[in-house]
Amino acid sequence: MLSQPSNYLGATIFWLYIILALVFTSITAWTLLSLSASKRPKKRQSSGQVFIFSALAVLSFATLSRNMLEVLIQSFNQWSIGLQPIPPNELPLRIWQWSTRSTLFRDFGEAIVSDSARFIWVQSALLATLSMFFYMGTEGRHREVPRLWAFFCLGQILPISFAQNLFYIALVFSPVKADQIHFNKSAAVGSAGFYCLCLACAQLVAGTDRLIPLILAARAALMTPLFLKAGHIGAGEKPTIDRATSKEVQRVILKAALIMSGMKAYQAVQEGWDLGMLFLALRDHPAVTALGYDFLLSAASFAIWTLMGPKDKPTAGNATATSTRVAEGKSTGRTQRVSGRRGRT
Repeated sequence: MLSQPSNYLGATIFWLYIILALVFTSITAWTLLSLSASKRPKKRQSSGQVFIFSALAVLSFATLSRNMLEVLIQSFNQWSIGLQPIPPNELPLRIWQWSTRSTLFRDFGEAIVSDSARFIWVQSALLATLSMFFYMGTEGRHREVPRLWAFFCLGQILPISFAQNLFYIALVFSPVKADQIHFNKSAAVGSAGFYCLCLACAQLVAGTDRLIPLILAARAALMTPLFLKAGHIGAGEKPTIDRATSKEVQRVILKAALIMSGMKAYQAVQEGWDLGMLFLALRDHPAVTALGYDFLLSAASFAIWTLMGPKDKPTAGNATATSTRVAEGKSTGRTQRVSGRRGRT
């Protein structure tokens, strides 16, 4: 309402949110166009993959746009209750007043954690986001995807399935390599664990001033895979005990997801929710619909990628480069150990 105090910082963040979504979409689209111009898929199967994931990306963007528009319209209508009707030419001013006085972000956060049936869908979508961010962080650097940061930023601003499908297209255009990426195990598992802890506490702080800081902390933790220092090892080799490959981190995330989903399902049953009510909750609020549908699209895209992903073997050049890089790493390690022994002597 007009009697509420203005929040110009919140309004700036809201409009900047929309602008940045368009900016990062444009950057990732330009990245894909650049990759397609220099590395066109040679096989008919690869061309089919580009078409399928492009179609899924369009479907994802259309779905999330529709649902997020419903979120905005619902917020605007609720805020406008009790206000006098205005002529059409004054609508932009009314929209600006709504953006400066409404509690859109808080209302969105409260809606997705308000009950266990809703949160099952939301938690599933956010755990899928965590898994995809780690996959982008490892495979993106492994395959040297340009402007990887833009895919991360897009996945932060919009539900994950849109950035996910665009990233799959980037991988189709990128060469398969024989080596593996590995991270510091404590940092990788620790950041994933912190994110899961934030999700586990979300319903506990619903309705308090701690909810928004908790959401922001979880979103910040999602960026960790982009900044983790990565190392390379040969195909089939195992990293040292303090390092973890992408598959090992994904196994940890999968175990956490199964445990958390099981606990939330048990809680929902204890609260009296049944399967039919669970599916009704998917349409209970447009914020839940946006994240729930995005989870289903993300799962479908992952299944298709698993079945149709690039099956090419590493090229001779890639294999040679990998062997050289691994050999250089081992040689450097041996040189450092010998130098250390000489120094002690």
